Amino acid sequence: MDTNPSDGFATLNERVYATLQADILAGRLAPGTRLVRRELAKRLEVSPIPVTEALLRLESDGLVESAPMYGARVAAVSAATMLDHLVLREAIECQAARECAANASETTLRALAEEAARIDAVMRAGADPDDRAHDQAHGALHLAIAAGGGHPGLQRELQRLWFRRQMHQAWVTATDRGLPPGWHAGLVAAIATRDPARAEAHMRFHVRWNTARHQERVEGAG
Repeated sequence: MDTNPSDGFATLNERVYATLQADILAGRLAPGTRLVRRELAKRLEVSPIPVTEALLRLESDGLVESAPMYGARVAAVSAATMLDHLVLREAIECQAARECAANASETTLRALAEEAARIDAVMRAGADPDDRAHDQAHGALHLAIAAGGGHPGLQRELQRLWFRRQMHQAWVTATDRGLPPGWHAGLVAAIATRDPARAEAHMRFHVRWNTARHQERVEGAG
């Protein structure tokens, strides 16, 4: 069977990207940390080329920033930047909820309801909201709501904001403890009414929950 000689390099690029992304999202590379290509290449035992490619992708994700004076670094976090991303997330998620309510198939709505119930059950059982698998499932539900509206652009932009949310959460150890029962099931139920205004209002409340507490933690950690 024919093979593509570039497959190995593509796999290497993906591995370096995934490793650095995981380090940033888990807080092992803290906001503001300089990302020196040669040092990263040595640690990961690769050439600087896949590191450069990974840093470009991470910059597109919003997790890395670069400037002439300091090169690349993990994107800085402040109360102002966190509020900016919360505002953007609210705008995108509210529109995503409206589009999903108006356009999602009954099959999609049933799948969303099942996943929301599963996540709520895990939370009731006392799962740690900081657990990586739980947070990924939480994010996947919100991305599925965005996908259900039929607009890939909303989903792509929301993915970038969820990357930043995960980084913020790792840095300030923010949690979602104390959420009401059926927190996600209620959100999906509002979308399933097919009323875009109701879906938007419920999503807005959902996104704004704990915003003030998260802001206080960022300011305290800064």
